[in-house]
Amino acid sequence: MKLQLTLAAVLLASTSVAAQNSTYFSKDKKIESKLCAISANEGFSAARKVAAQQGIFLSRFSQSILCNGEDIRDIAKQQVAKPSAQPKVEVFAKDSQQETQLCITALKQGLAPVREKIGNLNSLKCNGQNVTEFVKRYQNMAI
Repeated sequence: MKLQLTLAAVLLASTSVAAQNSTYFSKDKKIESKLCAISANEGFSAARKVAAQQGIFLSRFSQSILCNGEDIRDIAKQQVAKPSAQPKVEVFAKDSQQETQLCITALKQGLAPVREKIGNLNSLKCNGQNVTEFVKRYQNMAI
């Protein structure tokens, strides 16, 4: 069964979003500055890993390095707290074939109604994927 569902990916790649995504860098060559930048960009665990390679211990529980007057752990937490912009995908039926409609039904209502109609879910392909994988991937997208 070959289906023709069209997935229109609407990527949120505007300049305003790009301007909000800050990348931190170290202004000097000191290892402490480098660790601050890594902590802000990649998280505290990544900074700890690099620090260990340099023979520096970064404690998870007590203050060890200050980055512009702020604890390195707090900088990492601020970066983690920022939600990342995820691309939005719109799913719609390109035609009115029964298989296409079953794929849309699986996204909207789940797999149970589709299983009742066709029995074996492995026989239905949506965009070249098994219907179960298709639903896992796109069920929270706009329909």
